[in-house]
Amino acid sequence: MDNQKKIEVCAYCSGLGPEEIKELKRTYKAKIGCVGKCSKKCPELQGKVFGFLNGEFTVCDTKDAFFAKVGALGAYQKTTDQNPLVDGFLSTETKWRAEFEALRGIVLACGLTEELKWGQPCYTCQNSNVLILGGFKEYIALSFFKGALLTDPQGLLVQQTENVQSARQLRFTATEEIARMEPVIQAYVEEAIAVEKAGLAVPAEKKPELAIPEELEARFRENPALKSAFFALTPGRQRGYLFHFLQPKQSKTREARIDKHTERILQGLGIDD
Repeated sequence: MDNQKKIEVCAYCSGLGPEEIKELKRTYKAKIGCVGKCSKKCPELQGKVFGFLNGEFTVCDTKDAFFAKVGALGAYQKTTDQNPLVDGFLSTETKWRAEFEALRGIVLACGLTEELKWGQPCYTCQNSNVLILGGFKEYIALSFFKGALLTDPQGLLVQQTENVQSARQLRFTATEEIARMEPVIQAYVEEAIAVEKAGLAVPAEKKPELAIPEELEARFRENPALKSAFFALTPGRQRGYLFHFLQPKQSKTREARIDKHTERILQGLGIDD
């Protein structure tokens, strides 16, 4: 159980600036990431300062008022297996909310820890990612991070694209389908937990090196700090940016993408952080 304050805010939509975010991280070891709510989804939050304080979604009119509430917090006491960040995410979900709730119940019953990562409900075991829930246009997916290692006795797992090496999905389109398959889903989740506890890993495939686009090289010459920050990123984060920058055929589009993400790179963030 945590013996300190639990503060979770988004670096982009919380209403806090970079310096306030740094202060939270430095002073309170706050978690910085998507909190499942933003002003785009919730227009009433525009101009407000908000985040989860000890698990409770808190909205203030000013930064000073928000920091006053942070200062008044006591130690965090966990009272439920359900993560309030996921509650916040579900409160703005419209298309697949019932299906999310149904899958959430099955997964939590298997003893996994619920978190919100990459803006989606994510479930961990021993601090390692086991599965994540995501809503798509045609279906909702329960995605296993190491799905390639599951035995898949019923042949239900789907490889989302040919470039996905490790993850595999179970796909659903209705709560009735989830209810009917509950024992099967539970069996797949339990096997995924066993894989994680056994410390198994999907053999890595060597990926070809991605070239650095000329437009990024030009930005490096103009801004040496950007070059230093980019090469300080993990190899995975570098690949994520390079793949994104290399996709457009037109140079102007590549330049626009680089300029859009320059600040994130300088902050040490990956494209999906």
